[in-house]
Amino acid sequence: MALFDLRRIDSIFQPRQPAAHAPEVHTPTPVAHAPTTDHPPIPRAIPVTEPSAAQAPVTAKTPAPASVQVPKPAPVQAPAPAPVQAPATSGPGATDTAPGQTEAEKHAQVTHQVEALKEHKTILKPGQKGAEVIVLQQQLKQLGLHVEQTGVMDKSTEGYIMAIQTGGGLGADGVVGPKTLDQLLKLDQAPVKPVPGNEKDSGTDDNVDHMPDDPKLAAVYLYNRQRIKNATDTLNPAQQRDMEQFIKNWDKNKARYEEVAAKNGIPAKMVASLHWRESTGDFGTYLHQGDPLGKKAVNEPNFDQGVPIFKEWEPAAEHAIGMKKGVQSAYKIDQNTTDEAALASYAERYNGLGYHNYHAQASPYVFAGTNQYEKGKYRSDGAGGWDPNYKDTQLGVVPMMRHIDQHEKELAAKAAAAKKLAEGTAPAEHHDDKAAPPNLHFTQ
Repeated sequence: MALFDLRRIDSIFQPRQPAAHAPEVHTPTPVAHAPTTDHPPIPRAIPVTEPSAAQAPVTAKTPAPASVQVPKPAPVQAPAPAPVQAPATSGPGATDTAPGQTEAEKHAQVTHQVEALKEHKTILKPGQKGAEVIVLQQQLKQLGLHVEQTGVMDKSTEGYIMAIQTGGGLGADGVVGPKTLDQLLKLDQAPVKPVPGNEKDSGTDDNVDHMPDDPKLAAVYLYNRQRIKNATDTLNPAQQRDMEQFIKNWDKNKARYEEVAAKNGIPAKMVASLHWRESTGDFGTYLHQGDPLGKKAVNEPNFDQGVPIFKEWEPAAEHAIGMKKGVQSAYKIDQNTTDEAALASYAERYNGLGYHNYHAQASPYVFAGTNQYEKGKYRSDGAGGWDPNYKDTQLGVVPMMRHIDQHEKELAAKAAAAKKLAEGTAPAEHHDDKAAPPNLHFTQ
């Protein structure tokens, strides 16, 4: 195959005396960082080597002296297989998968081809055409991205590549080198978009393709999908106590959250989690950023940025969620959405994409209290707001929503057991006279 030219890339129920969190920082100032280099600088001229069958070698030949005897040709041997299989049909819309292949076989074949491109240090540049570009586009589609398989590194493909490079801490110039290919392979380890009838295995149970068309939002979804797959709780004792208070607040004010959620078409657990994150569930504050109601909001988003003065929590909350209606629509979120990656990505955009855009790390707003977040936080607006060593001690939106889900399941199980008991359908149990009466917890 041909090696391509190189170039550089890269109030409410809460604790008796709750300690209110400081308002969240929503629009951090970009912090410069040095992205990882994906490939070396490109020289002006590179000799073409390893020509394909359709391309004659561009090399000068030195004529042999007349006295040199030309040996007889050796027996013809079958050539070694090429590192990357060219598509069966070249050109735009071509595919390299054979008829009758299963989805798993197609997936494995594309993965193998991308690994070969990475191993041979292939470089793909914007505007480039060919079989290798088709393999790249197949890999992007395999991730669930809405990419057209054109065989050309067009603006759409370049946009997706740049967004993925940004989230991976690479130089975002749209040139694909070994490190970008490696990042694509890592992201492909996460669940792909849902398959009808196989929702449990696809990482979601609402059977909706939540991948946005916007490349930047799509890249946020890709990285959060990977984090969601591996996220587990790491709550410290203080966070565990905070979670207990959060669940009590949910039980007490669930109806208020559901009312706002219904008017905005968003899950109630998301509204409750944002509220706790912004102001520890204080109903005397704006859901936008935790500022006190009844006066102009000063933290971002503030009065000058289009936040009116509200005196009641519900209309203020509806306005806050309404300001992110475009993000909600992009991720196809409604009241019944259960895809955690979509909800996590919405929450991250609600707070701001500074962690994704400038630090290539999980947002503490979303993942604090899980193993996906270690340290680093915007503690205030402005150039000096970023603290790489500060660890956020608040609860992230993801663990809060998960604990609501678990809590609701437990309540539903208890209610079902109580109903069976009341109907006399509970299985008979034998107890001696000294044993505690059965189902005692239902009477407490």
